[in-house]
Amino acid sequence: MPKTVVAAPNSWVHKQYMSERDFEIEHAVDTHYHKIEPHYHEFYELFFFLNGHVDYVVEDQMFEMRRGDLLIIPPSVLHNPIFRDFDEPYERYVLWVSAQCMERLTALDPDLDAFRRTGTRTMYLMRSSEAAWSSLGGSFMTIQKASEQQEFCWRSRGLAALLRVLGEYNCASHAQKDQAPAGARATLLTGILHYVSDNLCGDLSLETVAQVFYTNKFSISHMFQQDMRISYYQYVIQMRLLAGKKLLLEGMPASKVWEACGFGDYAGFYRAFRKWYGVSPSQFRKLHDSLIAPTE
Repeated sequence: MPKTVVAAPNSWVHKQYMSERDFEIEHAVDTHYHKIEPHYHEFYELFFFLNGHVDYVVEDQMFEMRRGDLLIIPPSVLHNPIFRDFDEPYERYVLWVSAQCMERLTALDPDLDAFRRTGTRTMYLMRSSEAAWSSLGGSFMTIQKASEQQEFCWRSRGLAALLRVLGEYNCASHAQKDQAPAGARATLLTGILHYVSDNLCGDLSLETVAQVFYTNKFSISHMFQQDMRISYYQYVIQMRLLAGKKLLLEGMPASKVWEACGFGDYAGFYRAFRKWYGVSPSQFRKLHDSLIAPTE
């Protein structure tokens, strides 16, 4: 079952990490739930939605979830649910797959990576037919049973079911490559999220963004607090830090990263980075490698 690594509040280590080498899964049903800020993981999350009234924000897209919807959220992609009400229980499977496991599966069949290569925008959601979601549900049940019982060859049975899920998902991705994202809703919020993502090194002050979208800064502030459970400026900082993290892992020196991800100076970047991740930029790569190392 997924575990939570506990550390200082607001640190990078206060995130979820896998205890298993390949995959972990849980099936959950809730009649109430705490509000969740935008967050990301160092692994793939497969979110199979069964019931409830929930929208899901992934990067700069928002999806109105329906029974049988399957989201695949790659590592280092901000996401969060927005709960509309709990008139019906919130039910879902959540499957975590390590990046190393996904790489091994993709080596067997490069087409399993198609959902990340579709068109100009990543496909996150598969909206399935009744027959397809029944098949997907069976696969998730197989993975959960294998994970819970851990009998002989349980990893093989789980991985075989995972391959079926990825196969169906990527076939759907290939078939929909020239279509608009299934279930995506264009709103003022998604427009602003997309604008922030495309302008990390530009002027992202509330005043400027309000002018771009012909609204006022108070409406934007309220919308982020209401729906994203985070302030607008905190969201911008998260996005810039996430871009900086990726650049550090690609080998860019910390002394150059701050400008490339939109901070005004190195001191501001350093303070924000250390506050969020709990370590300095120069210490980050070593900690990152140790936390995502596969375990038995």
